[in-house]
Order: sequence, then C-alpha cells, then structure tokens
Amino acid sequence: MKRALAIAFLIATVAVANAALPVAGRSGAVFEIQAGPQLLVQFSHAEQALELLAERGWNVRDLRVRLAQDPYDATLAPVDVLLPSSLPLEDQFFVLVQGVVRKNLGESQLAAELSDLVAAHMAPPSSRLRQRWEAGFQAALWAGDIERTALLELLWRNFKEDGVRAAKSLDDVWRMVESKSNLEGVASALWDVTLAALLAPQKLGWSVGPWAGASAPALAGDAAFRFVVPQVKFVALLPEGDGVAVLPGRLVRSAARLVLFYEDGRFDTLELEPGQEGKASFWGVKAVLLGVLSLPGEAQASFAVRELRDYPVRLGAVDLVAEGDSWQLSWEVESQEEVDAYVVEVWAVAEDGGKIVDRQLIPTAGVGPALLAWSAEARPQPSQLRVYALTQQGVLARLFTTPVLDFSGEKQAPYTPEQ
Repeated sequence: MKRALAIAFLIATVAVANAALPVAGRSGAVFEIQAGPQLLVQFSHAEQALELLAERGWNVRDLRVRLAQDPYDATLAPVDVLLPSSLPLEDQFFVLVQGVVRKNLGESQLAAELSDLVAAHMAPPSSRLRQRWEAGFQAALWAGDIERTALLELLWRNFKEDGVRAAKSLDDVWRMVESKSNLEGVASALWDVTLAALLAPQKLGWSVGPWAGASAPALAGDAAFRFVVPQVKFVALLPEGDGVAVLPGRLVRSAARLVLFYEDGRFDTLELEPGQEGKASFWGVKAVLLGVLSLPGEAQASFAVRELRDYPVRLGAVDLVAEGDSWQLSWEVESQEEVDAYVVEVWAVAEDGGKIVDRQLIPTAGVGPALLAWSAEARPQPSQLRVYALTQQGVLARLFTTPVLDFSGEKQAPYTPEQ
C-alpha cells in the first residue's frame, strides 16, 4: 500500500514537472515515466507483465522501459522498450514481451522472429499486433517460408521458452525438433501446423480467419519439384473430368498432401505415399490443391497426374417421395469405384442459410451396380437432402442435392440431377 502511494506520488510529480522520471519496479526493471492521463494504469500493467515474464525464466532486471506520451521525442536517450500510451494495453503487453525476449536472445540469428513468436503466444487474442502477426504468418507460409513459420511454431509447441532460449540458428531449431521424432514424424507435424494455420487457424487458438489471399498457380499434367531449402509449395489441379488421380513417383526428404475444398466451405486433406495413387472427385469440390513440403537437404518430389471418369460413381436415376413428416429417397448407382459408404445429410433452414440436423452413413460393397434406399421421419421438417459418396481414402464426392422439400402432401416426382 505504501509503495503504491509512493508510485502515485512520483507519477503526480512527473505530471507537474512534465519530465521523465526513473522509477524502480518490483521486478528489477527501471521505468522512465512521462506525463500522461493513464500512467498509473499503464505502469501497473507493465509491472505485472514483467513479473510474469520473470516467472517464466526471462531476465528483466535492469531493463529500461519508457512509458511515453510522445514516443518520437528524439531528445531522450534510447531505452530497451518503448511503450506509447496511445497503444491499447493488450498491444503494450505484446510490445513489452517482444522487447524483453529480444534483449534476452542477444545475438541469436532468430531474435526478431522468436521474440514475435513469444509475444504472439502470450498476448490476448484481442491484441491487434498479435492479429497482425497471425496474418503475416499466413502470408509468409503461403509464400513458401516453412522455417520461420511452421517450424518455429513447432519449436514453441514442443519446447516453449526453453526451446526459444536455446535456438541460436535454424540449424538448432531443426536439431531440437528432430530430437522428438524421425523425419517422417517431423514432416507430418509440419504439415499439421501448416494446414491448421492456413485452413483452420482457430485450432491454433488464433482469431484470424482462413487464408484468403492469393490463389495457387495451376498445374497441367505431371509435375516434378526440386528444393534447395526447406519450403512448402501449393499448386491447383485443373478440374478436368470427374476427378483426378495423383501418383507420387519419388518423395525424397519431402512429403505431399492433397487438399480438397468443398463447395459448402468444408475441406479434407489426403496424405500421399510413394507408389500409391491419391484420388479426389471434383463433384461438389471447389478446388483440389497439391501441396509439397521439403525438409533440409536435397529434396525432390515427382508426381504423375491423370484424369478420372465416372469417379467415384456413375449415377443413374434418383427417386424422392416426401409426404407428411416422412420421406423416401433412393438412387441408382450404375458403377462405383473404391466407395466405402454413402452419406446422407439432412439440412434445415437456419438464420445463416442452413445447418445439418442429421447425418447418416449407408455402407456399400464399393464395387458394381447398386440400388440404394433410405427413409426417415423427422421434425422439424428438413429443407434439403445432400448425398455424398465416401471413398476408401476418406474424402467425399457430392453426388446430388435434392430440391427444396415440399411437405404439402403432394408426392414429388422422380428426377435425375445434374452431376
């Protein structure tokens, strides 16, 4: 209590004198305080942040922090951390963590990147500086930089502050990450972070949305890649035919994925293995990307790409009868290839356009012609049925979508939807 009153008195003195006054913090840091309306709150938050950093092993003693109303005053001596009072408190926290970590890392080749990384993970999601870091991470990753994005994120998730303090170069980071797993495991973990950051950033605890920047260049025909530095690259497969098959010929110090973007906003990924074809249908699919990720050393990857017809099924007639609270749905499959099951989704009207209220799986032999039937009763009344083929590789092909269901009592006529 006495200390708080003393600090308040010193800050009041600063305001009267209109000068910078050094104040020793509990953590051992030295604050230079300039006059401003929120100095007491700003000082209190900065002290708490430094105490938290000290508890996590960061040296904050003798750190000089300036709480500044005018951050561009060239007459003042330089300090370790400059906190403009115009910044929101959550952004001041980001800047403070960033400055402390950077000073602790000294001559590390990765001091800038790692200090940003730690600050982003410690700052609250509402911090605009953290959000800017997340968006920059996505942009750099999409441009191919795997080392200063996904690799450093993997370092943090495995080793936290100890890993950050030990990493003096990218070689150090690779050694630490590889100590946790073999090359295949490292590549898989890097893919997990890459796909989460670009497609589902909320899985990383981020507040930015999925990557919505530049699109991938198109690939026509077979492809071969050679990498001299670790990198990630995406190319779009042209939607020719009913689907596409990708056969990896060689994957030397590299790993590959197919990424399917469905028309309803969902996505799937498919791991590619040498000598095994990965197949994807274009039915209900907005885009299919081939992604290649390379590891240190001379990395190579080659792929044979071919067009698929009638994949995964050749669809015949579809019959839908709806009456009262029940409906019956049947569809004819003239041929099917590698189909594991059929998925029927029941959609209902919602404020945002629609939502899935039920999803059921119908097993199948996966080969030859077949007649599939499905019936149900439900309340509230659904607005639409969507039917998919689930392939043995675990990805979907949307076969058809029924028109808006009419429960007025009149039976609906059979129809053959466009594929």
